[in-house]
This record gives sequence, C-alpha cells and structure tokens, in this order.
Amino acid sequence: MVTAEEIESLIQTNIGDIHKIQVDDVSGGCGSMFNVLIVSDKFKGLMRLKQHKLVHQALGDTMKELHALTLKLYTEEQYQKIASESAEAAAQTPAPAGEETTEHKKDA
Repeated sequence: MVTAEEIESLIQTNIGDIHKIQVDDVSGGCGSMFNVLIVSDKFKGLMRLKQHKLVHQALGDTMKELHALTLKLYTEEQYQKIASESAEAAAQTPAPAGEETTEHKKDA
C-alpha cells in the first residue's frame, strides 16, 4: 500500500525545489487514489504534459500501484496569483443568509 508520506518523499527527493506540497489520500485509506498539489519553479517553461511526466518519473514504480492520481502543478508565481485571486473572491463573497458578519468601521 502506498502512503501520502511515501509519495511526498519521492517527489521531494526526485524533483527538489518544492515550495509547497500537499498529498491527500482520497481512497479512504486504501492508498490507491491521491490528490497532489505541488508548487515548484521546476515547472517553469514546461508544458502541462511535461510537468506531469516529471512527477510520474519522480514516483517511478510507485505509479504502478496507484489507481488514480490527480495533479495540480504550479510555479510559485502561478500559485501566488491563484492565492491572491481566491482571497479577493472570498472577501467579496457575501455571507450566507442567516450568518452574521462583522465589519470594523473606523469612527470619523
């Protein structure tokens, strides 16, 4: 059985220059399906297919044991842009009906 820690270790060791990595086992603990987020400048200038090949090569024979692997791969710049856009969208989203919001207003 493959673990999230094993996948993370293989990626860290074989790709390097990782700014952020998150590996989630979404198979209910069976070790067959994982969602993986990697932020690395090693992806800079590479087409999506080559980015995926880089990760598959890093995992080596472990790939044979996996049923599904969902990859979200970003450079540091791409990830910062997405994070910034998400924060802006969250700030502009109204609270669901029935939930209170707190606004701090500066007294004039």
